[in-house]
Amino acid sequence: MKNIYLLTSLVVPLWLITGCAPQKEKEDYFTEYETIIKDEDFRAGITTGNFVRLSAGNTYYEFENNNKDTLLVMVHGFSVPSYIWDSTYNAALNRGYSVLRYDTYGRGFSDNPDTSYDLTLYTNQLKELLDTLQISSPINLLGLSDGGRTISAFAAQYPGRVKNLIYVDAAGFETIDDESNNSSIVSEQEIQSFIQSERYANMASGQLGDFYDSIPFRGWDKKYKKMMRFKGFVRALLSSSKNRPDLEKMHRKISESPISVFAIWGAHDTVVKLEDVRFNLQDRIPSVNLFVIPEAGHLPHMEQTSLFNTILFDQIIRNIN
Repeated sequence: MKNIYLLTSLVVPLWLITGCAPQKEKEDYFTEYETIIKDEDFRAGITTGNFVRLSAGNTYYEFENNNKDTLLVMVHGFSVPSYIWDSTYNAALNRGYSVLRYDTYGRGFSDNPDTSYDLTLYTNQLKELLDTLQISSPINLLGLSDGGRTISAFAAQYPGRVKNLIYVDAAGFETIDDESNNSSIVSEQEIQSFIQSERYANMASGQLGDFYDSIPFRGWDKKYKKMMRFKGFVRALLSSSKNRPDLEKMHRKISESPISVFAIWGAHDTVVKLEDVRFNLQDRIPSVNLFVIPEAGHLPHMEQTSLFNTILFDQIIRNIN
């Protein structure tokens, strides 16, 4: 292991300074689950970003090609799509870097194909997107939460295409002892049961649990409710949950490559607890540089934006590229 950095928060929420807390928006009491099909009419109504047809379906992406030498590619997590990277994406643009973010299959505006949502699907999507955009130079690859699995698989398979691998509260470092009983098939009964469950009804409001202090992020769950209206969303979530192999071999392969590896973690993350995965992270990739951000939960780039950006851009990107 190289270094572990414990940092001091630089961020004070604006409403604490002004003395005005954000007003609570009117609650949405009903969500029409799985009623919107992502067809051509749907895509025609999306006014941001772009779509490209890849082998498994249409992929929504946003790409600003500002700097030929430094490109950041951002992979989101389990269920919240690429808008979760808003603050980091905009900060990179303001610094003059090239940035690419996209919605993985089954999330956001990308297609929800009726297929197995496994690492092969996600690594192929990322590779095909990079190839389509003619991006061949090594990239700075960021993976948030479950996106950590995708970037691990991609870096292990295509080490020459990655310059820096940056995990943000990443999944995939847990120990999986037995995969033999896992079934990757998702039945219609499972889908309907999950849609009707209390757990699914609370998934949107549960997004606030990703924060150490959710008060500044009131209303964050409203965007998520819109995602729940897309046909095939639940199938994608259930299939992804059933397709989580042990990644130890991939991590050790990454460790043997010339890729520089970094990890940024919220000290109070209760979704992927650092203490639960710290040993595996440092054992599998001994050269990892670990940064721990205080007063931050699972989304440190949102809760401690200024500090996170200082680490990412000033201590990682600027010093390595």
